[in-house]
Formats: sequence, C-alpha cells, structure tokens
Amino acid sequence: MPTDEIKLWAMDGAGGATPLSQAQQTDTERLLETTLLNNPDLLMPGLTVVGRQTRTESGPLDLLGIDQDGRLTLFELKRGQLNREAISQIIDYGSWLESLNDGELAQYIADNSGARGAQNINNFPEWYAENRNAQDLTDLRPVRLVLVGLGVDDTTTRMAQYLTARGVDLSLLTFHGYTHNGQTLLARQMPVESPAETDETARHRPRQRRLGRQARWERLNRHLQDAANQRPEVREIWDGALEMLRENFPGIQEIPSGGSSDWAQRRLALRRPGQRGATAALQLSAEFHPGAVAVIYFPNAVDAALQEFIRLRQELPYTTWPANNPRSQDGIIEIQFPFNSLAEWETRKDQLAAVTRSVYQAFNAEYHPDEDTDDFEENP
Repeated sequence: MPTDEIKLWAMDGAGGATPLSQAQQTDTERLLETTLLNNPDLLMPGLTVVGRQTRTESGPLDLLGIDQDGRLTLFELKRGQLNREAISQIIDYGSWLESLNDGELAQYIADNSGARGAQNINNFPEWYAENRNAQDLTDLRPVRLVLVGLGVDDTTTRMAQYLTARGVDLSLLTFHGYTHNGQTLLARQMPVESPAETDETARHRPRQRRLGRQARWERLNRHLQDAANQRPEVREIWDGALEMLRENFPGIQEIPSGGSSDWAQRRLALRRPGQRGATAALQLSAEFHPGAVAVIYFPNAVDAALQEFIRLRQELPYTTWPANNPRSQDGIIEIQFPFNSLAEWETRKDQLAAVTRSVYQAFNAEYHPDEDTDDFEENP
C-alpha cells in the first residue's frame, strides 16, 4: 500500500544485515529523470525513449517512449508524492496525443526526437516498421499513461484504480532513494498497474505480447490458405475483391486485424490515409455466411454514399450488424455483402466497384485528411 514504509537492508554474506538510510528527497529528484532517460528499462523492459520535454497545448511532456509492443507511452515525472492533480495532468496530455491523427502523431514524434538525450528519429514510420515489426501506425494506440514519483497518496491510488478498472491504461510507478557506502540506490514500487496486469483473469497466466503486423499477415494468410484448400474459389474471390477495392479507392491502406477472436483473425481492414477507423474490410465469414468472402463497408463509407447503398441493398444479398445501431444515418454499424461462389462475384463485382468509387469521390469532395472526426475514430 502507498502508506506503507519500505525498509531495505544490506546483507554482508555472514548473516549480518545493515539497514539502509533513506536518501534526501532533493538528491533523489535530481538523479531520477536523467537516470531514467539513460536507463529506460528501469521504467519498463524494451522501452525506447523518443522524446523529452516535448511541447503540447497544455505544457511539456516529461518523457515519451515506445514500448516493446509498439505502444506509445507517456511518462509524467513528479517531484515528491503523486497526487490527484498529477492524474488530471497526464490524462490531459494523453487525450491531446490521442486527438492527433496518425500522420500528425508520427511527425510530432520525429520533430521532437533527438532533443535532451532522446533517440533521434528522422523518419518515424520507417523506424517503427523496422524496430517494432509493424507496418502501420495504428499499433501506437491507445496511448499508455505512466505517472512516476517519489511515493503516492491514498487518494491518487484510489482514483487510479477507479480509472484502470474502467479500461484506462494508467500505471503509478514510484521510486525511493537510499544511501549505502556513499552511493544512492533506487527502489521501485508499482502500487497501481495497467488494466491488463490487474485483470483477475490474467493474473495467474503469462501476459501475451500483441502480434506484430507481419505476424498478423501470416495468420490471415494461413486462414486464406486453409479455406482455399477446401474451396479454391475462395482465394479467387478474395483476390478479386481486394483488387476491386484497390482500383476504386486509390491509396487505400490494408491492415490485418490484431484481434484474437476467430472473426478478427479472418479480417483485413481497409482505411483511407490519415484515418484511424476502417472504411471497408474483407472477411472470411465463419458466422453469418459460413464459407463466404464478405465485402464489408463501415458507417463512414455508408454515410458518404448513402443513396447508393440503399439502392445496392435492393439488388444484392446483404447483412447489417447490428440492425438498430444509431451510429449511422441508416441505423447500421456495418453492411456486409457475402459471396459464396466465383460466379456470384463475377456477376456482382461491377455494382460494388461503382459504390466504392462513390465513397472515394464523396471523401475527396467533403473531407480532408487533417480533419478526421469522431465518426471515423469510433469505427471498429
């Protein structure tokens, strides 16, 4: 507990134990930030510090890092004990980072790297792909928040536990300084950990590392190969649908799903550049249309060409999920067009190509890459 006193002893190898005296707080404060910058593993294993005292609308971030799983991690260091104001401050900083689109976030990291001892990164997307086995910047999110201080009070611990129980990835990390033979020693304490670490269902099993982008491509291709081994047409439909989407939505980005559920492993999400949520997807259907390849459009696409989709649903078999969700003007969250045979695909592909072109043209006419809205960011 944060109010407990931590005591350390030095063992002399002959059964003797000498209690260590606590270092002056000012000495610990002076050493802490520089020590953590030079030794990022003291914060978390595999961390790369990419920014120090980087500017935001609300003030400077103390340390910005990329963890071993590719997540952007914000560290706010406090002199003395962590308090409730520190919670408010780090959420402010984290929400500002989350408000940036992927291109803005990558540029922000690159522009602020190399200063005050942080690693210098000129081309962040290229560095990220090479060093974190990722091909897309969506893996940076959600931003992890870590408060670092010299102890923590009960109110702050309670607030942090409340937030982590509701899905906010927030950790409290405290250090204590001790002196021994003229040296200053650091002891680390973590009274509140992130949701994945405090979840009772995960407490007694090893924490799984998120799959990198290459591993997800490999997983998706295995599913495709297994399906094609049973029905060769499946691969032809998939390849044809993907080519249709590429041709009629130039520059669309392809992102294999990172989820662990069966449907997620079989889905390739597609999105327009600068957008966090998906616009469309291809999925090997195992639930609604077993054995079929489904071409899926999400609400931002449906809303952009609503009349075309209403007309298309009168012409092609489709499924909506769910049927009464208010997040789209048409009351749907996504619309799926399944294809069970190559003949079906060849007969209907021109109709999907036309509606895809309409979506692309509507985006170009009405939206701009640097003006993403909540409608796009809420898409699964």
